[in-house]
Amino acid sequence: MRRRTSLAAALALGTAWAASACGIPTGRDPEVVDDAPTNFGESSGTAAETFEPTAEADVTVQNFLKAAAGDPASRDDRLNKFTATSSEQFSDAASGIRLLDDIEVTVGGGNPIESANVTVTASVIGVYLEDGSVRMSSSPSAYEETFMLGRDGGLQDVWSIESLPSQVSLDYRQFLDSYRASPLYFQADAPQLLVPDLRWIYADLDAETDRRLLLDWLLRGPSEFASQSARSAIPTSTTAKTSPRDGVVEVDLTLGEPVDDRTVQDAITAQVAWTLGLSDGFVLTADGDTIGEGTLADWREWNAIPVDLPQTAYFLFEETVWQYTAEEVTTEAPDHSWVGFQADGLRQVAVGPADQIAAIVAGTAGDVLTVGPTDSAMGAVGGLGTALADPQWHPASAILVVSDGVPTVVNPNSRAVIQPLTVGEAVTAMALAADGRRLAYVEGGHAWVAPLNVDADGNLQAGEPRRIGTDIEDVTDIAWSSENYLWVTGKRDDDTLFRVAIDNSRTDVQAGTAGLVFSEVAANPADPVESNLNRGDPVLVVANDTLYRVHTSGPEGVRNGSHAVGGTAPFTVLQ
Repeated sequence: MRRRTSLAAALALGTAWAASACGIPTGRDPEVVDDAPTNFGESSGTAAETFEPTAEADVTVQNFLKAAAGDPASRDDRLNKFTATSSEQFSDAASGIRLLDDIEVTVGGGNPIESANVTVTASVIGVYLEDGSVRMSSSPSAYEETFMLGRDGGLQDVWSIESLPSQVSLDYRQFLDSYRASPLYFQADAPQLLVPDLRWIYADLDAETDRRLLLDWLLRGPSEFASQSARSAIPTSTTAKTSPRDGVVEVDLTLGEPVDDRTVQDAITAQVAWTLGLSDGFVLTADGDTIGEGTLADWREWNAIPVDLPQTAYFLFEETVWQYTAEEVTTEAPDHSWVGFQADGLRQVAVGPADQIAAIVAGTAGDVLTVGPTDSAMGAVGGLGTALADPQWHPASAILVVSDGVPTVVNPNSRAVIQPLTVGEAVTAMALAADGRRLAYVEGGHAWVAPLNVDADGNLQAGEPRRIGTDIEDVTDIAWSSENYLWVTGKRDDDTLFRVAIDNSRTDVQAGTAGLVFSEVAANPADPVESNLNRGDPVLVVANDTLYRVHTSGPEGVRNGSHAVGGTAPFTVLQ
């Protein structure tokens, strides 16, 4: 049954609609805080910040703990500016660079003219590795180091460090300020599908150095986490060189073994184009033969996040699906058959191919999952538990649903259970990445992400999960804000809404959440090329059965005219 009802009229039908909220004017566009980058994959164009010894002992050590940031090839040269001999050997790059947070610097002892002892205490919260990945610690360890400094004499002379730490370290704040996300891309188990592998690169490298470094990382293959759901199409032992010519980037591969299969050559090209962000044109050769050329746009569909997603979301009120845009909320949308769908006991909805839906409805004996077109052809799935949550359509012609706490795979055609996933036993919420190869979920009040792959028999398999937002407790829901970030609703001190990188290297607190405790969140993921905000849009959250849209400045109550909009189970549709 379809119906169109104004929300003003619906206000009288339920007390949830009367919840007070500071609303946004109808039709308000999302706030823009910066232009999207047009130099995707290029350097920032700003002058790189340099750090050198000074005439102040504490500042010298503080600068030393920032100097490791930059081109890894010249790391030791930057650090040796602080040493007396200028030729000291530092820890091997393969050991990584420790990331220090909560740094405190104390000067004590020595002769203030010729010598000084500077003690640094901090927390080691992670390691930045030589392949650009970050490995954060679940439990930070204590750091304490005493630096002995000397100088020839004179209060204006600069200090030199005479004792070196056992491993190179970097101020975490400097890492946050000077490194940008630059994911590598690897081929999934499906044709024309790439999975991102999050890496971080110094933001002020020149474009050629940037490309050369990313290409080197790409040739090493995926990280341990990403390798559970993707592989490289590029043969091992391949070498590469890159150079710009007449505005076109030329990448030349010397393959570790010949590749004559056109589909493999296309996968190699897609990996290179996406990893290097080659939006202005490229030519890719392998063993002297051209195997790919064009621009990143020619390979855009290899990323599962669609181009130009509309600012549209959906939610439930009174067992009916409503559509939200910046202009209106409605139960009638001619192009979307699921808008206006209603069923007794309707609790959650997910939309799949050909406008089919997976709907969870509350029955007399517990929850039921019904699947099919939004008409009488819908049917119930047998073999599931009685407590169901968060149906998700997987690209490999399957549905995932939480069944009695276990993520479970369902065949939407036969409406039968295929298998439970070997991850999670008391899951309360989950969100599938657009590529279908990463599953975020909530268990035990914490957020997790597990890699997924599809085996040779077409079965979904889950890999080893990692916890997301290790200092965020009481997590209630999650959603993908981009291909590498998650929205997490939970608690950390007075904050309740966060965006967390899936390697935990960054946690961004959403402003304006004081007094709001969110139970649900949904978002369109950000475009992986056009957006530099990693937020997605729109973002809808629920607090006390009232809907809020999250702008960069903070959540604001969704309104229809003068009325607050109530509802639950927000969701988006990637099509």
